[in-house]
Amino acid sequence: MKNILLIMMDQLRYDALGFMKKFPVRTPNIDRLAENGTVFENAYCSNPVCVPARASIMTGVNSYDHGVYYNDQNWPDHMDTFPAKLAANCYYTTLIGKTHFFPVRKSAGFQKMIIEEDYVEFLKKRELAKKPLPGKATGSNYLNKAYPTEPTHLPLEYYEPVYFTDRALHELDLIASRRECHDEGNEPFLMNVSYLRPHSPCIPPEPYFSMYRAEDLPPPIRNEPEIGKFPSQLRCWYDIWDQLDKERALKHRAQYFGCVTLLDEQIGRIIRKLEELNIFDDTLIILTSDHGDHLCDHHLQQKGFFYDCSAKVPLILSGPGIPKGKRVRENVGQIDIFPTILEYCDLSMPRLRDAGGKLIYADTYESDAMSLLPYFSDRDAVNPDRIIISENAMCGQRFMLKQGDVKINCYINRDGDDEFEYYNLKDDPDELDNKGQSFSVSDLKPDMKREFDKVLEKSGQYASGHYYYQGKIRPMFT
Repeated sequence: MKNILLIMMDQLRYDALGFMKKFPVRTPNIDRLAENGTVFENAYCSNPVCVPARASIMTGVNSYDHGVYYNDQNWPDHMDTFPAKLAANCYYTTLIGKTHFFPVRKSAGFQKMIIEEDYVEFLKKRELAKKPLPGKATGSNYLNKAYPTEPTHLPLEYYEPVYFTDRALHELDLIASRRECHDEGNEPFLMNVSYLRPHSPCIPPEPYFSMYRAEDLPPPIRNEPEIGKFPSQLRCWYDIWDQLDKERALKHRAQYFGCVTLLDEQIGRIIRKLEELNIFDDTLIILTSDHGDHLCDHHLQQKGFFYDCSAKVPLILSGPGIPKGKRVRENVGQIDIFPTILEYCDLSMPRLRDAGGKLIYADTYESDAMSLLPYFSDRDAVNPDRIIISENAMCGQRFMLKQGDVKINCYINRDGDDEFEYYNLKDDPDELDNKGQSFSVSDLKPDMKREFDKVLEKSGQYASGHYYYQGKIRPMFT
């Protein structure tokens, strides 16, 4: 039984890493994981919003199965998680950093948690919490608060990623001293190190805040938001983000990459600790993010839509049994982390494989999730025509269907006049030529039509529903 280290970032784009060669960002430690492991080049989140995405990672099911669509929405009590399954099978499970579970203290199967609330108490004891805390972008002037032009007031050793890395290193020392988690040991661990960055506000301390310059970055990808060419749910956000000062938005992009390099250095500290404790070679490392960030691409900021910069996520596996230097081009989902970990730990999801040992395709069993391990050893068990689904409900119901290079984004309108985006990423990798205005449901291939109908049917159970938050009843899909 091997150890599992799941490293998660918040709002990290799939292409915001040095080895991707898209941006001049330095990430030598993550590059090393990619070089010594396998990169899934087309991994998609199930919902490009924090809490729904993390609910899917932990449970291995999409939003239409777990019902979580908003950041302020409670997780259902019955949600089964892979940390809980591992904890029930001899694993010591610990989470350090951002939970983004709701409520915050929901354990999701982790036996020990060191989370955001602990960090705030840490700052208060040092009288550093009297100033505005990093990440608290509230109030009427949200755009200016979420995109500040000055670095944090905190010294580097108290900045959030460094604090949580320190706690992770301490926990690894404790785990190694108390448990047999190396060689043939029988007390392995699952550690989830979950960083709040590079989610805005990107205000790392110097030298990271000024490490990159806006003028040295490639310009944003800009389609022309012509009236009528793009769905109304998308056009309304053009107006919202257009209020953000352009110079400030471009400067934020540079600050974002400063955060990425700072995070990479923290990951390097964790890798070196695993090596120091002689457990690096006994640990599977999975690096991913909940979703991406538009970073001015397509006239948008943050997340919520299905352009690759928002819905595609980095996904790297490195460790025992994982091929080195391998690149997988087929579409996969972040929900696949759940069955991958279970199969890797010999705790496979029920009915994951048939009697002959072949992986059961996603449309023939209850979950859409599929183990990623066959990509390493049994290519016959890989479905090259698999359809990946991503959903969102910010200001209206919408979802993505991706098969091969074809991406169809469906915008469901109350008046029944649904709208679409249609892209072939082979011919249009930047998603600039939307052919959706001449597209209709009748144009869907049979397998895509089945998935379209399935999403509508399963999500339909929530369409007229409500959820409760802070004394208020809120409607779904508005």
